[in-house]
Amino acid sequence: MTMMGVADCDALVLCGGQGRRLRSVVKDRPKPMVMIDDRPFVDRVLAYCTGQGVRRVILCTGYLGDQFREWYAAHPQSCDVRFSCEPVPLGTAGALKHAASLIRTNPFMVLNGDSLCEVDLQALLSRHTATTGPVTLALTPADSRTDAGCVTVNHAGRLMSFSDTQTDREIRFHNAGIYVCDRAVLDRIPAGRPYSLEQDLLPGLLTEGIYGQVFYQPLYDIGTPERLDAFIRQAGAGVGGGVEERNLRLQ
Repeated sequence: MTMMGVADCDALVLCGGQGRRLRSVVKDRPKPMVMIDDRPFVDRVLAYCTGQGVRRVILCTGYLGDQFREWYAAHPQSCDVRFSCEPVPLGTAGALKHAASLIRTNPFMVLNGDSLCEVDLQALLSRHTATTGPVTLALTPADSRTDAGCVTVNHAGRLMSFSDTQTDREIRFHNAGIYVCDRAVLDRIPAGRPYSLEQDLLPGLLTEGIYGQVFYQPLYDIGTPERLDAFIRQAGAGVGGGVEERNLRLQ
């Protein structure tokens, strides 16, 4: 496979979740649109992408998806931002299938719109190019959280299972929610119905050889009120744009 640069790859950002666990503090917007210092969280994901060299981003939206269009119409970015809005919830893989007609590159990158892990995207892309697998995942060392996706890999970095167990010959990591995917994986995703990257697509590709690249950057997500608060505290110390906690605004 020819070596590619990050600028040559579209980045799809998954923004379609309803954020039910945040409803106690955020009732009128999708998770990625939670406002911190007058700026939605997803802006930090886009800033990270463009800082790494990404030039074209596709936001895969669903629940209250017009909020993304309205925000970026009023706040143009340095990258080309496109939108793919699901008519019904399609899951993380179903969102990719729905956006297929907008994807111009092979491979392409996928990120979550409600989490941030500032890995080296070029290193992840280079790892993908060096293997023959259809998908390469960014991995971070496992911690005590129980609702983050766990994987085991062998010493060559090949994923062996999606599991909460660890054996002597396998090493356990969290899935950071950042992927490089060959375009051919879109053919594995059924159209028009919910389908999950983590539960449906990726486990089915294990026998073909999918690989991970380990990074040691912190993995942040805003999926619960507690984690949102933790991110705000970290942001006050300079993570994700240097936002101070006093400037949090939930609407």
